[in-house]
Amino acid sequence: MKPINTDFTRAIWEFLGWEAYGVSDRVEIKEITQDSREVKRGVAFFAYDGHNVRGKDFIWDALAKHAAAIFIDRDYKAEILADERYKSDQPIFFSPDFLRGAGRTISFLLGEPTRYLTTVGVTGTNGKTTVAHSLFQALNHLNKASMYIGTLGMEITKHKITTGMTTPDAITSQRMLAQGLKQKALYACLETSSHGLAQGRLEGINFQIGIFTNLTQDHLDYHHNMESYYRAKRRLFEYMLFSSRKAPESVKGAIICIDDDYGRRLYQWLKNQNPSFPVISLSLNEKSADAHVTDVQATFEGYSCTLVVAQKSYFIKTQLLGRFNLMNLSSCFLALLCLGFSTSDALAAIQKVEPVPGRFEVLRGKEQRTVIVDYAHSPDALTKVLETAQELTPARVIGLFGCGGDRDKEKRPQMAEVASMHADLCILTNDNPRSEDPKTIIEEMRKGLKTARYLVITDREKAIRAGLQILGPRQVLVIAGKGHEDYQVIGNRTTYFSDREVALKLMGVLKIR
Repeated sequence: MKPINTDFTRAIWEFLGWEAYGVSDRVEIKEITQDSREVKRGVAFFAYDGHNVRGKDFIWDALAKHAAAIFIDRDYKAEILADERYKSDQPIFFSPDFLRGAGRTISFLLGEPTRYLTTVGVTGTNGKTTVAHSLFQALNHLNKASMYIGTLGMEITKHKITTGMTTPDAITSQRMLAQGLKQKALYACLETSSHGLAQGRLEGINFQIGIFTNLTQDHLDYHHNMESYYRAKRRLFEYMLFSSRKAPESVKGAIICIDDDYGRRLYQWLKNQNPSFPVISLSLNEKSADAHVTDVQATFEGYSCTLVVAQKSYFIKTQLLGRFNLMNLSSCFLALLCLGFSTSDALAAIQKVEPVPGRFEVLRGKEQRTVIVDYAHSPDALTKVLETAQELTPARVIGLFGCGGDRDKEKRPQMAEVASMHADLCILTNDNPRSEDPKTIIEEMRKGLKTARYLVITDREKAIRAGLQILGPRQVLVIAGKGHEDYQVIGNRTTYFSDREVALKLMGVLKIR
């Protein structure tokens, strides 16, 4: 799909904050990319810095291929203009705030899709996928054509594609939004990851609603510390403040879950900014919150609760399992209210939401044997999944999990610690070991075990078989870490592997289904 706005004039680039060299009044841009290998005549190159690379190192290849223009951070200006390879007639644009300038420019060139879409951003360590996809489902149940972009890919009504990233790069995100608009979507529900926020992939997107689920340890291999991680998450709400100050009516509301220290901190910070939009605190524990969940009822058929908002009570019933999912759906309900839907319509739509693939997905076996497949790959997420399993069964809970290689190593013993506290038996196995030795990963996990009741089976399929062989009547096996994923990365090989499919196959072989 070609950009809509191909004529990039001086008035436009000055409005967007670019300083131009090698062009006088206009430049014709027929296509855009942030991959220098895709550059050819008529294509503009956005020189983003990566985690381990610098965009400036690729501009010479792009210029040699007759790029229509180069967009780059002004920090590199002196170096580039002084380089003998630069010719004075080559269009190059510098910005003092490259991420914002690039995002706004990409949005402009692709027709500013979120000017016409009502967009919801969901951020947090856990729950992003469930909240964003559940809200997407609810809006469609309300006969409002909607789209979803996140860990599960992109979905527009019944059209689905895989993206491979929770938050795609800036150009891909804007293209997807433009595609949704072309297919008559009215609403867009986006997962906004900390990586995506920190790397500016969401710049240029106008958010009407922001939802914060929680913040617990994860991704410290990238962010290095929790403060940096928190600041990345907060950026979503900084975008909303920026938009609301230009157009006060454009932002409809923020929903902040305050059951952890970072949620309480974010809520207070946002309130202190005196925003023009409502900021709603949501809690499972604090009755002083603007909205709080109470009277929780739990069964294997579903959960229910009462949500108290502004001294009014609303009964929520769902087939989704877990107290955390009551919080997720309460966030969706509040978002729908902020968007102007009636309480009765919002409640009816929420109750029709179906479980999200790989998120507390239940497989039923004989004699009330139950297998739960979940994406939980952080200590907090694993705790919540195992606590829910314990709440649902009076018998034994078996927890099967691993930790990914080349990722946050600090959480490995923490994962094992919480598992040993909330499962009657732990099975330690591979997740995606990537370039690391699986045995080393498991040894680091074992340091956190607080129980002698555990098995180590590195082969994940064999570990699942063992868990199913041990699983007795009225017992639960939790298979955590991969959820919807259908692959496993060992060394430099990626092979097809689905926890759900393996479990179903083995349940048939072992005649427990």
